[in-house]
Amino acid sequence: MSNLHAANAPSHVAGTDKRFADMNSHPLSHTIGPNGDKRAINLCAGQASLPQEVLERAQKEFVNTMGSGHSVCEMGYRSKPFHRIMERAEASFRELLSIPDTHEVHFFNGGATLQFAAIPLNLMGGENEGKAADYLMSGHWSEKARNEAKQFGKVNEVAKDPEGTYFSIPPASEWNTDPNAAYFHYTSADTRQGLEIRNFDYDALPEGVPLCCDASANLGSFAMDIAKHDVIYSASHKNFSASGICYAIIRKDLISRKNQMKAMPTMCNWVKFQEAPNKIYNVPVLTSVWLGMLNCEWMIEKGGIPYFEALAIKRSNLLYDLIDSSDGFYRTFVTDIKFRSRMQVVFTIKTGTEDADVALVEEFLRETNDELGWLDIRSHPLGIGHDVIRVTMYNHQTIDTITVVRDYMKQFMEKQNGN
Repeated sequence: MSNLHAANAPSHVAGTDKRFADMNSHPLSHTIGPNGDKRAINLCAGQASLPQEVLERAQKEFVNTMGSGHSVCEMGYRSKPFHRIMERAEASFRELLSIPDTHEVHFFNGGATLQFAAIPLNLMGGENEGKAADYLMSGHWSEKARNEAKQFGKVNEVAKDPEGTYFSIPPASEWNTDPNAAYFHYTSADTRQGLEIRNFDYDALPEGVPLCCDASANLGSFAMDIAKHDVIYSASHKNFSASGICYAIIRKDLISRKNQMKAMPTMCNWVKFQEAPNKIYNVPVLTSVWLGMLNCEWMIEKGGIPYFEALAIKRSNLLYDLIDSSDGFYRTFVTDIKFRSRMQVVFTIKTGTEDADVALVEEFLRETNDELGWLDIRSHPLGIGHDVIRVTMYNHQTIDTITVVRDYMKQFMEKQNGN
């Protein structure tokens, strides 16, 4: 069994065929967990790192979940034990984010990607038929959301980078908004280039136009004003749970047939799920709902949003401070501090484009991936023709992990500078 490897994995898949146990003697290959065990440097953007305390609690309760006599992964979705989990999951999520009673919470199947289609299907039909939808273009994931919406109606690109790199966003005064749009959509943090929107300009939104936000990458990391949004959705596998579901916060009056399209896939139909008993229409991803419940309760115990915002600032500044003081050795692409992501620090070495600098980036990636076993350190392609470096740090990323990354970056820079 030790010779098994991912022979069929495509070339971009992160990681190495080496076992963690064969690499973890190096001090920069791991952190030390709460129980003294070695933990890999997990920088994956999805499925992302989860708190070890929550994982260990889940391990203890997995076989006999909540004293039910059976495991959550074998619970009937129409059984009272699982309905109690759903109710606790929603209650803890609402408490964590201070979600007002004006909004419903759903745990939809399909991750955030299914909601790329569900939003236009629920909001661009009926009374809104023929209306365009406004999309603020800010990166890779806003492009994916836009592309899905284009299949169902007209899309108005409020602001777009002609080069497609999205290293900045034009001021709201330059946005080309449609005052009669069916809705306005933006992505609050893009994982590709490291751009984040934490202070959306609500004054730029035309009156009466519903505001929709894909907050997959940063929900729970700062005090987002839920009441000023009409739809907020977030893939579970970044900041809250395991993969498979989408946390959706929807203003109640938008869950209506009046703006739905006639051809409505059941799995995208907000009304169908809202009208189902306890909002459970079909078999949910039970284990992810349960793990999210444990995690949200743990986040509340840690101090809630203020705790995780302070952690996000401290964690990301470990890297930004080093980058900014490196005299140009390291360089981010997003340079405006107010748009710099706390969730992903994306950077290159020197110019990042000249042959010698590209070689340095590849050496950095090879050492950390092949020799230290870091997971997912290579960024999504940015459209600049060369690989760059990305460090993902969602809500549960430990400060110890990012300290290891910072220490390696310092050592690499000193070695290349001949120190």
